[in-house]
Amino acid sequence: MNNSLIMGEFMRETISIAPPVVSVIIPVKNCRQYIDQAVQSVLSQSYQDFELIVVDDGSDDDDYTRLMSVDPRVKVIRLAGFGVSRARNVGMGIALGKYMAFLDADDVWFPGKLEAQVNYFDSHPEVGVVFGGFIRWLPEDNGSFRPATELMNFVPRDTGCDPDRSGWLYLRLMNGLLVGMNTAVIRRSIYESIGGFNESMRQAEDYDFWLKASRLMQMHSLAGPVALYRIHSASAMHRLASESGLASLLRSARLRWGLSQSDGQTMSVHQFSQRLGSVYFDHGYSHYWQGSLAVAHKAFAHSIGHRYRVVKSFAYLAMICALVLKRKIFQKIHIGG
Repeated sequence: MNNSLIMGEFMRETISIAPPVVSVIIPVKNCRQYIDQAVQSVLSQSYQDFELIVVDDGSDDDDYTRLMSVDPRVKVIRLAGFGVSRARNVGMGIALGKYMAFLDADDVWFPGKLEAQVNYFDSHPEVGVVFGGFIRWLPEDNGSFRPATELMNFVPRDTGCDPDRSGWLYLRLMNGLLVGMNTAVIRRSIYESIGGFNESMRQAEDYDFWLKASRLMQMHSLAGPVALYRIHSASAMHRLASESGLASLLRSARLRWGLSQSDGQTMSVHQFSQRLGSVYFDHGYSHYWQGSLAVAHKAFAHSIGHRYRVVKSFAYLAMICALVLKRKIFQKIHIGG
């Protein structure tokens, strides 16, 4: 047989079995209303060398295996409802890519996002995570969402970084820097070093992952937004827990890694205490307006203990006491009547 024909056949086989450069992981749980839009935002990316792993975490609203017929690069894995961390970990466990990207089933990527991030990795070998900003996608008064195309812009391939959100980010993460899960792409080595998301955590598991990543390599944010984050009743920003998982996570991080990072920057004990106070104040504020007065009372007491917004915290405590007293009087009158 002609040598050129043999080589051509070999090259075709090599290309067909070569692993994708990027593995995109989408966990889904009962998100039939939005999943197709999320998937399409991936499939329509200008960068096409990827696999798309959809991890169905026990949904009962749709047969998500239908997505495999949309594109041969789509894989669907079925789990029995173990939580989003397990779903992401299973997706990463079977991923073949050099890089791993994350997207939630109700969010969408801007066009050009993936190509800009892969290009940035190629020219910045010191960086382990490339993320970006996101736009909060709020519902209209009638509950519908504006078309994504009205809110998105194309992300240029040569997009640079935002210097205020790039570098060794451990301390900036400790101080409240937000890394949107739906914006991030990581090197495989980050996953191999960390071992995935902490499945025992029910909140702040992504924050925990980024803190660990920030101890390993630099993290850079592209300049500008790269995704839409949909805000609705089931989204993470609407879920409140009685205890502040973030405060516990920050304390654990300090015990494990201290208050310094690889470039020599440090955070003072006072600054860390103020950060904890702000976390408790925000926790109390959210629960106060949700009507969870006992939780709010405890959180504001903690913020006072950290000398954070003391006057404001005392004011909320006074309002809570007044509301509790009013409820008791009302109940007494109602029972007595």
